[in-house]
Amino acid sequence: MLGGTSKKRCPDKYAHAHLKVTLLEDVTAEMINRFISTRLQEDKWSPKTANAVREILHRLFNFAIRHHGFRSRDRRYPNPAAAVERIREPAPEIRFLTLQQVDQQLAILRDRPLMHALVATYIYAGLRREEAVWLTREDVDLEHRMIRVRAKTVDGKNWQPKTRRNRAVPISETLMTILKAYEPPERSIWFFPAPLGGRWDVDNISQNLKEINAANSLEWTCLDFRHTFGSQLAQKGESLYKIATMMGNSSTICQRHYAALIPEMMHEAAEFPTTQGKQAESTEAKKNAATQVLLDRLLVELEARQSGPPKQPQLRLVAGEAEA
Repeated sequence: MLGGTSKKRCPDKYAHAHLKVTLLEDVTAEMINRFISTRLQEDKWSPKTANAVREILHRLFNFAIRHHGFRSRDRRYPNPAAAVERIREPAPEIRFLTLQQVDQQLAILRDRPLMHALVATYIYAGLRREEAVWLTREDVDLEHRMIRVRAKTVDGKNWQPKTRRNRAVPISETLMTILKAYEPPERSIWFFPAPLGGRWDVDNISQNLKEINAANSLEWTCLDFRHTFGSQLAQKGESLYKIATMMGNSSTICQRHYAALIPEMMHEAAEFPTTQGKQAESTEAKKNAATQVLLDRLLVELEARQSGPPKQPQLRLVAGEAEA
């Protein structure tokens, strides 16, 4: 049965390609570069995977330098992984669901309350796959309509969000309706528990969803659901800063993933000034200049009248008035 925390043991498919060294000092930049290059050619690694391996090795050597006195035998490169250049990664292909596809995905899960609520949370809150399975009942605050993704220790096991930062995600009205209808089992502390009450293993969640979707000719994944949250908000015109904050991403990553989805917001900025527009601006400027000249002239005349000597009133006697 799928669910729980059990994991299948996976064979090491790179056993034949291991670097044959005795000490960490034996590892050179050339060896790392050759290993990554071979994986790119033979195993069709993506540039992202290759860069991730480079980053892991870079951190490993930094740790060894700081805490274990590691010294590279090549003085040019105190950290051998630093000499391996990053590979240029292509623009990411972001898959996300349309609103109609969201309805279709949730419709096939209506007879599975937990999976229905879980997938809806991925879609409408943009959570990472692991973030959702680590939610406890206390993390989902329906009263204040907030989902709190935060570090915790449960049964002696510590968990941290990917970015090591806690965050709160507002619950939309659509998600609120779904979560109110969902009742997590009281016997478990987890909001989305596995069948036996424990915490779901993320790989089992993905496999379970994959089988359900395959039976309904769908192929969406948890990552597609998360991208749906960011993509739909970007298309709606929300700022990338807000999207990044809610998703727990950096602004740079959010810009790379979702900026292309809001081109309509750039329409005015892309317009060149037209000839008619320039002529209209010139005519309006001339009118404004003429008006200003007239106002300045009137002000000068008024000031001159106020500053000159006062004029004596002219009296005229009218017959009959003097006699009186």
